[in-house]
Amino acid sequence: MNNLRGAKRFLLFLCACFFMCAALEARSPPLISQLGLPDGVKLRIGRGSVQSLAYSPDGKRLAVASSIGVWIYDALYGGEIALLQGHTRQVNSASYSPDGKRIVSAGNDGAVRVWDAETEALLNTLEGHISFVNSASYSPDGKRIVSAGYDGAVRVWDAETGSLLHTLKGHRYSVNSASYSPDGKRIVSASGNRTVRVWDAETGAFIKALEGHTGSVETAVYSPDGKRIATASSDGTARIWDSDTGAWLNTLEMESDRGIMLAYSPDGRHLAGGNGYMLQLWNAAYGSPLQPIFRSASNSAASSFAFSPDGHSVAAAGLGGPIYIWNIKFRARVRAFEGHTNFGAVALSPDNKHVVAADPMRTFICIYDVSAGALLEAYNMRRAVSLNYSPNGRRLVIGYRDRTVRIWEDTKQLYKLKGHTIRVSSASYSPDGKRIASASWDKTVRVWDAETGALIHTLKGHKYAVHSASYSPDSRRIASAGADGTVRIWDAETGAPLHTLTGHWTEIHSVSYSPNGKRIVSADRYGKTIIWDAETGARLRTLKGRFWAAYSPDGKMIVSGAMDTTVCVWDAETGALLKKLEGHTEHINWAAFLQDGKTLASSGFDGTILFWDISDL
Repeated sequence: MNNLRGAKRFLLFLCACFFMCAALEARSPPLISQLGLPDGVKLRIGRGSVQSLAYSPDGKRLAVASSIGVWIYDALYGGEIALLQGHTRQVNSASYSPDGKRIVSAGNDGAVRVWDAETEALLNTLEGHISFVNSASYSPDGKRIVSAGYDGAVRVWDAETGSLLHTLKGHRYSVNSASYSPDGKRIVSASGNRTVRVWDAETGAFIKALEGHTGSVETAVYSPDGKRIATASSDGTARIWDSDTGAWLNTLEMESDRGIMLAYSPDGRHLAGGNGYMLQLWNAAYGSPLQPIFRSASNSAASSFAFSPDGHSVAAAGLGGPIYIWNIKFRARVRAFEGHTNFGAVALSPDNKHVVAADPMRTFICIYDVSAGALLEAYNMRRAVSLNYSPNGRRLVIGYRDRTVRIWEDTKQLYKLKGHTIRVSSASYSPDGKRIASASWDKTVRVWDAETGALIHTLKGHKYAVHSASYSPDSRRIASAGADGTVRIWDAETGAPLHTLTGHWTEIHSVSYSPNGKRIVSADRYGKTIIWDAETGARLRTLKGRFWAAYSPDGKMIVSGAMDTTVCVWDAETGALLKKLEGHTEHINWAAFLQDGKTLASSGFDGTILFWDISDL
């Protein structure tokens, strides 16, 4: 009878998990959070890519280190609580103090920051690393903080005062992680020089090195009883070591070099690792593989995960994807936190009502409502590197890494254009909608019939990869820009070369015409935006420090994005800087004016699209 009751309860639990997962999949996509909007931004799409996850000691909250800050979520019921912003670049790690009262975070701005976990106030900033800080965590007694940096140093800080106590030197390359032993007497650090080092936590003295990995060691962690150290490397293996003797005990084969993170379950019985596109479990004592917790349906590797304090659940996120919480025993997904993604290619619809974005790490293309920031649709497609709407807004032309250009209408693929021999860099329609120009790393621009998909011309002349190609407003010219540092003008009807514009000293990433067709603007990778006379090819003006550039609808302004994370608006006639917009935390990869002339959209490698109010210009 007891067994029967237990079976019924188990079936009821499975049914509840099934309906909960179905509800998660079927529910309407949430609006993107408006927490912590930068000055001048009226809408943000995307919450930034996930770098690390950590539960609070009571298991009620989940801290997520992202490319735009530290998100705090309610781990039990879902929903966002706060966004901690203070880092000026990507945040690589965030973790709670043992008593749950503090959060320590580390970022690419070279700082370690300490926060009040209840009030979300910034309490202290620890400065000493001279480059990216990859990880930071508390000692078991909460009195110290250890941080690991790209500068090759491990630093130990007083958690209360923020004073630097020790700098542990010995790694020759970036230190990817550092953490304390359970008794707080040792520190273990993992480095890009293929070694793991163990240090005396009190004195900072070097104790021993664990050697054997053939790739960069990304993670090194102690088992809960302190008797073992587990390490994971880009060589595709995880190793188990005796923490006292340093003896190599076991090797766990991982599916690919994507498996670069490890964590012990709280009871020490299991070891989990991001293994290819799944989260793998091993028996910690014997190293034998167990059934995976989950396999990613989004082709996004399980790059970040954390066990709940009770060991019943695990939170996991991929490289640009949602955060899922899984019940370990029943392998059931019980919660999802949406909105974390990357945006590799972005385009606005002609009516400015929608923005479409492709995540380069996942096989998804997402369409958002610009007025509300809501996700409307997500299509499962190949990895796209270029997106553009047709002039009537009914179709999308998409460039892919697989050397093809494809035309889509809704979810239906109409044509697959083949001819390029290396990946496609960009693809766009002519303003009259009759043709498509695609640029490729194969040094060519190809012109296609937009209705039939037939190849019309192959434009040859660039010496290296072509990064961008765009039509003049009258559809009679094509401007192309490439890695050879030249802009080339072509007759769109005959394919004949007309001008070669020289002035950039490095590869050019974007080129476009002014709305009246009289000017061309091009931007290179390391420092120049040049305005050209479209008819004569004469260089008219140079703007410095840009990466991406495009004209406003009235032709009076130019927007440019930079490697320094800023978006700038310039007077197109005089070249005067009108406004500098600061809010992204990583490099800008796209920017465009909306038709109203009062709004500017920009996308960065931080995984966000920001909509700026520029009505004062």
